[in-house]
Amino acid sequence: MYIDAVDNAYGIPLANKKVPGLMKDKNNGAIMTEFVGLRAKMYALRVDGKKDTRKSKGVKSSVVASKITFEDYARCLQREIEMTRKQSCIRSKLHAVYTVSESKIALSPHDDKRYVAPESTDTLPWGHYAIPL
Repeated sequence: MYIDAVDNAYGIPLANKKVPGLMKDKNNGAIMTEFVGLRAKMYALRVDGKKDTRKSKGVKSSVVASKITFEDYARCLQREIEMTRKQSCIRSKLHAVYTVSESKIALSPHDDKRYVAPESTDTLPWGHYAIPL
């Protein structure tokens, strides 16, 4: 049996490949050089030899692809600023179809699921014993 080893450049055993619930190598052996995680489902990563991957839940993928850069994610994290972007979408109400142009918060450094330590990027889950009262 022959295996396509192009995606397995480091010879990592393929015993757990495509098993649900286990870690996956989404970069196919390429090295990730930078990662910016703002909050859950809002992150950007840079991989050698590939295009940047940018995700932002609730924002249209065309807006993320054309109007948000990797540097915007880094600037949002370092300066603690929210960034808004305009997007258009088609909606219907009572069978009447119309177009809506809305301004949404595209990037936000404020993670409501984790406590961010002062003057740091370290986080703790809410309810952790080390969070000062």
